[in-house]
Amino acid sequence: MSDLPDISSMKLSELKSELKSYGIDSSTFAEKSEFTSALQNARNTMPRPSTTYREVEQPKPEREEKKSSSSSRKPSSSSQRTSSSSSSSSRRPAPTPAPTAPAPPTNPINIKKLTAMRSPVTAFQQIKEHPSQNIIGERNNSFLPGSPFSFSLHGSVQESDSAIIRIPDGVCLKINCASVQRKAMDEYLKQKGSIGVSLRLSSEENPEMLPIWTFARDRSSGYTMSGLGLRVCGPRTVRLLAFMEMGYRSGQSVDVHVFGSVSLNKDAFD
Repeated sequence: MSDLPDISSMKLSELKSELKSYGIDSSTFAEKSEFTSALQNARNTMPRPSTTYREVEQPKPEREEKKSSSSSRKPSSSSQRTSSSSSSSSRRPAPTPAPTAPAPPTNPINIKKLTAMRSPVTAFQQIKEHPSQNIIGERNNSFLPGSPFSFSLHGSVQESDSAIIRIPDGVCLKINCASVQRKAMDEYLKQKGSIGVSLRLSSEENPEMLPIWTFARDRSSGYTMSGLGLRVCGPRTVRLLAFMEMGYRSGQSVDVHVFGSVSLNKDAFD
C-alpha cells in the first residue's frame, strides 16, 4: 500500500472518499480521529478495493464503433442481391426482432448487508485533566461485525468525559460483561470517602446517565459482573461512563472494562 497517501495528511473529503471505496458508511462519524481510525482499520483488515479513493476514468468501449462500421457496409452488398428481385422482396414482411432477456434486478437488501459488513462500531473517549479540562489522551477503537468488543472506560465524575459509542445501520452491539482490576480498585478504596465505581449508560432516546452496574465496597462480592445482556442496534449513538462514586478528589480513578460482541442485525435483512 506504498502508493496510498498517508492517512494523517489526508483531508476529510479524501478520508470519506476512500472509506466509501471500502463500502464503509461514515455518516455517523463526527471527529476526524474516527475517520482516520476506521480507514486505518479498513486498510489493515479488508481487501484493497479495485480503485483508490480517486475516481478512475473508464475507457470507452470500441464495440459500438465496430458495429457501426460493419453495418454501414451491409447495405451495399445487400442492395446488389436485391436489385434483381425488388418486386418479391417488397412483399416479404419485416423480420420480428428476437426478445432480449431483462437485466436481473438488483437486490437492495444484499447491498445494504454488504455495506453493514464493512461498517464498524466505533468507541471513542477523550481523557481530560480536571479542573483545567485539558485533553491529556484519548482511547479510540473500531470493531467490524463478527469481532469481539472490548473497551476500557477511564473513570471520571464528569458526564462530559463519557465514551461515545457509534453503531451503524444494520449492525448490533451486545455488551455482556463488565469488570475492574482488583489491585487498582483496592488502591482506590483506600481513599477516604471512596465507595466504588458504577457503569452508566445514556442514549439518544434518554440522555440521562443511569447506572446499570455498581461495584460497591461493602456490597459487591466480586470484581466482575456477567450477564448484562445489553443489546443495541444501529443506526444509534450511546454513551458509556465509568462514574467514580466519591473519593475522586485526589485525582485517582479506576478503569471499567466492558466486553461483548459486534454482529449484523439479522432482522434488518429478512
